[in-house]
Amino acid sequence: MMDDWKVSAYRDPANGQGVWVYYENPNFPAIHMSRCVDNATRDHMATNDRTAYYYGNNQPPTFNNAAVPMPTRITLEAAWRDYFTVM
Repeated sequence: MMDDWKVSAYRDPANGQGVWVYYENPNFPAIHMSRCVDNATRDHMATNDRTAYYYGNNQPPTFNNAAVPMPTRITLEAAWRDYFTVM
C-alpha cells in the first residue's frame, strides 16, 4: 500500500537538479519507485540495479526493454499497483 512506501535516502549523482524523488518499500526490497517532480509521465518503478524499468503511466504501460524477464515484469507491475493502493 502507498503507506508502505517511504522516501529513500538514495541520492542519484546524475540528479543534480533534484527532479527525482525515490521511494522504497520493504515488501519489494529489490525495487524502487522514481517520481519525477515536474513530469509524471516519467515516473517509473525500477529494479535497484537499474536494468529494468516499468512506466505505468504510459498508455499502454511499457517496459524500458523488451527482454525484461517475465518474473521481473510481474514484480514491477505488482509494485506499481501497490504504490497506488490507498486504504
